[in-house]
Amino acid sequence: MLAFEQQVLADLVEDPNGGLVVLSSGLPLASLAATLLLHLHQTPGNAAGGGCLLVLSATDTLKARIRRRLQDKLQVHDVPPDLAAQQRATLYASGAALFLSPRALAADLLTSRLLPSRVQALLLLSAHRSTDTSSDAFICRLLRQRNLLPVYAFSDCPHAMVAGFSKAERTMKSLYVRRLHLWPRFHVLAAADLERAPPDVVDVRVPMTPPMRGIQAAVLATMDACLKELRRTNKVDVEDLTVDKGLFKSFDEIVRRQLDPIWHTLGKKTKQLVADLRTLRKLLDYLVRYDAVTYLKYLDTLRVSEGVRSVWILADSSHRIFELAKRRVYQAVRTDGVNVSIDNKGTPTKKRKVAHNSTKKGKVTGSCSWPLHLQVPTLRRLILMWALYWKRFWRRHRNGKCYGNCCKR
Repeated sequence: MLAFEQQVLADLVEDPNGGLVVLSSGLPLASLAATLLLHLHQTPGNAAGGGCLLVLSATDTLKARIRRRLQDKLQVHDVPPDLAAQQRATLYASGAALFLSPRALAADLLTSRLLPSRVQALLLLSAHRSTDTSSDAFICRLLRQRNLLPVYAFSDCPHAMVAGFSKAERTMKSLYVRRLHLWPRFHVLAAADLERAPPDVVDVRVPMTPPMRGIQAAVLATMDACLKELRRTNKVDVEDLTVDKGLFKSFDEIVRRQLDPIWHTLGKKTKQLVADLRTLRKLLDYLVRYDAVTYLKYLDTLRVSEGVRSVWILADSSHRIFELAKRRVYQAVRTDGVNVSIDNKGTPTKKRKVAHNSTKKGKVTGSCSWPLHLQVPTLRRLILMWALYWKRFWRRHRNGKCYGNCCKR
């Protein structure tokens, strides 16, 4: 371990109630968590059966780094949410170190499947996401009611700890910790260790493909449409809400900071617009991070999970996002093996009626001059139009005001 890592752990373990450690982005969070787990496991109290070590809010990448750091010194079991309750109780009784999800742990504490006296320490690896109403704060409250165990919270997102009013203070209050340890990159000990072996930075810039630029433009247009709807509420500062600021990570905090005092008075549509802006900003971020297949899969997941209540999916520019995402993965090929281009911009086309030809066997064959990606939105509009028509018809029919003579009989 480096000298500043040893100092971080020494300051953290000094307080028996734990503390909150805020690291600069890029500092070895996995190494600190692994060393702390090994230190707690080797203490005399835990060796005599002091309890299990619980690790919350750890991503898959962070779990792999912690296991690689520990090697064979300590085995950390992964407890998925769908694991049987009896198997979870067996792992709790063994006193091992466990990776848990907050929802499963809260359920086990409420059902007394895990007693607070059987827990030695609690580690939180994403403390910047903890709020007064989060699952992490609820778990800390349940554990601290019966057992004054230490809570060691870590965060490697310092920009998230300054969002809002007294974010760090409110986070410490929700996690029941009293000491805050700040370790920026320019700290004396950290800077001295990092300057000994400076990394070789290689800047590789890959240009975006035309479909990616089209998706980016469509997402920005959809964000602009959502911002226009959000401006109509007259409850948000219009000057701060621009598409340019929507590209930064602090945009969500800016909007939420303005709406936080009146959040309970806002309607469902306004709250959904704020959530849609967060989703659209993720789409821009994932566009340069994910491959084409993973990005299309993520879009299909959003369509299924948020298709009913989302506002941005109903925008005209959102169809362009799904269309270009499919074009990055699929390519139309004719039977003779020649690729078919579905981009008809700049080429004159004529609208033609669909010609149906009935054969002797009763099969119907037809051809349409419109591409498939233009037919789907048109069909969707027709379905919505007919649904609205029949809804109005039956409403008037129930009231005896239909257009025909059926209600006069």
